[in-house]
Amino acid sequence: MNSKKMIPILTKDSESKDGEGRALIKVMDRPTFILKTREGESRAVSPSQRNGNKKESDGHSNILSKSLDARAVLSICPELTNCIKFMDENMQLCESPLDYLYDQQDFLVVGCIGAQGVGKSTIMSLLTANYTSNIFPVQGLSHHESGSNCTSGIDFYVTKNRVIYLDTHPILSGSVVDYSSSFEQKKNTSDFVGNESNLELQSLQFIAFLFSVCHVVIFVQDWFVDPNLIRFLQAAEMLKPSSTTTMDQDYVEYYPHILFLHNKAEVLDFMPSSIEMMRDFYNKTFSSSRLQTHSGLDMSLCPVENQLNLFLIPLISKNTQSSFHENEQQLIEKLRRKIHGVTRNAMTPSNLTEKNWYHYVSKVMEAIKKSHLSSEYGRLMP
Repeated sequence: MNSKKMIPILTKDSESKDGEGRALIKVMDRPTFILKTREGESRAVSPSQRNGNKKESDGHSNILSKSLDARAVLSICPELTNCIKFMDENMQLCESPLDYLYDQQDFLVVGCIGAQGVGKSTIMSLLTANYTSNIFPVQGLSHHESGSNCTSGIDFYVTKNRVIYLDTHPILSGSVVDYSSSFEQKKNTSDFVGNESNLELQSLQFIAFLFSVCHVVIFVQDWFVDPNLIRFLQAAEMLKPSSTTTMDQDYVEYYPHILFLHNKAEVLDFMPSSIEMMRDFYNKTFSSSRLQTHSGLDMSLCPVENQLNLFLIPLISKNTQSSFHENEQQLIEKLRRKIHGVTRNAMTPSNLTEKNWYHYVSKVMEAIKKSHLSSEYGRLMP
């Protein structure tokens, strides 16, 4: 029987060598032919196997479709190339920023406050310089000559990394008083005092608003230190509304990280003795404050436990080189990294998305305007 099976193979390759014939026999004996015959057989497949394969394929298709949908949603919102108005000088919320906010929870809100001319907009533009230069307009010669503000109300910008920057008009701005009084021709001089008190109360409400809606608040100064502004911050903290809901168990008392930033610092300000004096002053002044003043937002390379949030930016000058501190670009990059890595505490009992944060902002502003404590404080102001 074996000889009959071998005859056709030998007749086809009669001129070939024995080694080639043996190789051909091995090829004929490969298990691939056995697999083909098994595939050709009609075998019953269990329903679980069929459903399992369908479930796996459906699961992969669902994951792909969800990822494509998420990309489609993220691509709908346009990107900002410049700052836009978030709130006007009359504390009226604008609706245009809502078009640039996503329905996701991974975001950071950074606000900036300070007196006129200290460099708030410059600091905010430096922090966002990786995206576009001069996002927030800074004071020019015309502003210095007229004494007017470069920023009115609150300006808004959101980065690709979902960091929301809020730049505010100056605290206790004299130009706001002059602008208001110039359009009050019918009032006598005694009414101007009341007008100044109203503008001071409005500045307090602006700061209390930022204390409620920001993760990080940067307090910018260009010299050390103005005690009136420190008392102003403490009064704004007192007027900040509580983040509460209808349920007592959902009570949340939220306070942001506050960073004391000294802009236009001289070389002597970077001396260890000067920095230690600043730390001692802020630690004593804000010892009873509930603002988060020790969050690691400092100039140290390695994180230090319970270190005050104190940062110094040198006076920008092309001819100035100092070995006592890093240059401006290095310090700004370090400040940006530390702000982005800060702990993001929950503002409300439930986690907010960017769009929900915007609606929460409107509720906070209405609560501040209707606050009985703010009205009583304004009534008792001298």
